[in-house]
Amino acid sequence: MGLSTRIWFASAIAFGFIAFFAGGRPIYADPGAKPASSADALPAYALKDSPSRYLQEASQSLVRWQPWSDATFALAHQLKRPVLIDIGAVWCHWCHVMDDTTYSNPQVAALLNDRFVPIKVDMDQRPDVDAFYQNAAAHLTGAGGWPLTCFATPAGTLLYAAGYLPPAPRAGGSPTSAMAPILERIATAYETNPTEVERQANAIAKRIASESPPPATRNGGDEATLRREIIASLAASYDSETGGFGRGSGPRFYDFPSLRLAIAYGFFQHDSFRQMALESLDKIARGGVFDQLGGGFHRYSTDQAWRVPHFEKMAYDQAMALTVYSEAYQLSRNSHLLTVIAAIRSYANETLLDPATHAFFADQDADSFKGDDGSYYTWTVDEVKKTLPPEVAQPAIIFYGMTDSPALAPDGRIVLRRPFTDTEIARQLGMWPASEKALQVRAKRPMLVVRDKRPAPPVDQAIMTDRNALMISGYLAESDATGDRTSRQIAIGALDFILANLRDPRGGFYHVWSNGQASVSGMVADQVYLTNALLDAYQASGEEKYLKGARSLAAMIADKYRDRAGLLVNRAAGAAKSPIAAAIAGAEVMYDQPMPSVQAEAAHAMRTLGEITSEEHYLKLANALLSPAPRMVGSAADYTLGTLGLELEERADGGATVAIVGKRTDPRTESLAETALSAYRPGKVVIRIDPSRAPAMPAMARAMYEAAADRKTPLAFVCAGSACSQPSSTTQQLRDTLGKFQVDELAQSIALPAVTAHAPTTSP
Repeated sequence: MGLSTRIWFASAIAFGFIAFFAGGRPIYADPGAKPASSADALPAYALKDSPSRYLQEASQSLVRWQPWSDATFALAHQLKRPVLIDIGAVWCHWCHVMDDTTYSNPQVAALLNDRFVPIKVDMDQRPDVDAFYQNAAAHLTGAGGWPLTCFATPAGTLLYAAGYLPPAPRAGGSPTSAMAPILERIATAYETNPTEVERQANAIAKRIASESPPPATRNGGDEATLRREIIASLAASYDSETGGFGRGSGPRFYDFPSLRLAIAYGFFQHDSFRQMALESLDKIARGGVFDQLGGGFHRYSTDQAWRVPHFEKMAYDQAMALTVYSEAYQLSRNSHLLTVIAAIRSYANETLLDPATHAFFADQDADSFKGDDGSYYTWTVDEVKKTLPPEVAQPAIIFYGMTDSPALAPDGRIVLRRPFTDTEIARQLGMWPASEKALQVRAKRPMLVVRDKRPAPPVDQAIMTDRNALMISGYLAESDATGDRTSRQIAIGALDFILANLRDPRGGFYHVWSNGQASVSGMVADQVYLTNALLDAYQASGEEKYLKGARSLAAMIADKYRDRAGLLVNRAAGAAKSPIAAAIAGAEVMYDQPMPSVQAEAAHAMRTLGEITSEEHYLKLANALLSPAPRMVGSAADYTLGTLGLELEERADGGATVAIVGKRTDPRTESLAETALSAYRPGKVVIRIDPSRAPAMPAMARAMYEAAADRKTPLAFVCAGSACSQPSSTTQQLRDTLGKFQVDELAQSIALPAVTAHAPTTSP
């Protein structure tokens, strides 16, 4: 985001800073000292060895950027200077614009080097720092997105925040809308009376804290009420015209977790929610936010109708998309979904999968060159006509929506999208659908060849644990749904690389692998998402080492990453060495933003471990992680609680534990296991049990197995709630059982939410 230069000043400071030109001698900690006035006080090229490409590029700037570290804040205290914290990312278009305009301006650079300590933060590598200042900025000034420009005291306490700032005011513009005059005012205020400025900053921090979500000790509703409110919010916010949840003018993100919730609720309860999800997934994939030639989702839509994206592509979006489209295909067997799945997988394999490590890169930039804005992906009608023969070019122009109210990028070029279904296109062209599909292929391949000759946006080759964990789970979900064993091998390869190379001395995992080594102390999201990836790999492969790894991480999360209220915190206990680090290590939230809620994902991991191992303490941990949710969310339940809602739904409706009992060497055992993995059932857990090894299995399944007449044949048991099905010895029996066992009873037990769904009348 960060598209606007508008700035909203908080009334608490209003740039009066009260003692702005106060008389008398400035107040410093050392009355005999004077603030440094030379850039030489700041180490030069301080970011050149950073693991972040974004920070490495900044090391050549006129601004003497410093890293986020305790040493940098100590330097700010020593120099008695305020700090400027610039938070951005290598894929961020407006971050590049600000670097090329504002921070390359000699006046701005001189002000920052002489009177501030400028700190550059890569939000991908330090999402905890980003989350802290995004929350503070939103409360203070309404600023948000990237670049995020924060002015703070030497202790890191926020004074003021903005988004993109040009170097100087435009003609007739306010001086508070540009960087240079703001820097001058803040520096002068701090040099004149630092005590008063810091007093105001502390007052602002207290005000922000008072406006943050209430603590988990406050009375609230129960899980059942919260679940109903989340489901009702999906129905109320569903956009039947463009698909997805939430209404407005944009920008718009995908809400993949909420679409997963809608599919699950549709399976167990009301089919209209399944229809909502399928309709949404179709419309989103036909929009400009999906790369119609090369596959993969851009980061978000700048409009409500999914027409024009911001062109960067994030690994976590591809991961979440693979999961939800795979689940939708499992449930519906709609072949159009397979096309989207294949395109996402193809993009990720070709662009994000590192052939050296077999792990996944973090993201791909939007811009190919300085001043660009997604031109790699966009077209003109003339370019298409030059690329394709006439009998193919005209259908392609229609197919990609180039003349039907075309979606225009900021530079006026056309974003390819698919405004018409295959049936509608065939009808317009007056041909059979099969012939129309053949034309699509004839158009797409030459256009890709031409596009591949353009300079492609660079890829951030950092390997991040949280993104890789999500990609591993996404690839395994796709493999389960489609039977693609190559995707399973890719997922296992990425997982094995993370396990072998990113483990830290305490048994957790670092956040980043870059330049041949692991760095950046791991955050709770790394540990939680990786725990779920390990559990997914265990269910897919039956390999005990992945279950062992999940147990180890679960123990660490429970022991090191929880506060007294039961909320997960960003950093392990004892990791913070300074007050600002301690504040940033604060609690995670229940909402999805933009990756799935870590708190809900952790509850899912603990519940899965409990189902697999039959150990009660994991189920108690899952309950403890979810228990703060009703009190934390309060009356603010909405469609951004998709991951939490899905976990509550799976708990309420019982999920299913599928125990496959048979010798590992028997192909019938593997066939039953593959059927269990391929069938859609929310909350499903698959366990392989070799009776010759006498491992633990769910008590109900054990009793039924021992009572079975034929124990020489591999058997599958589906246990949900407090009951188990009759054993299945064939794949068809198992598939039928997974789709029906106790589902009808559940559908009759819960009433439709009070808010009526805006359900589509037809599926895609």
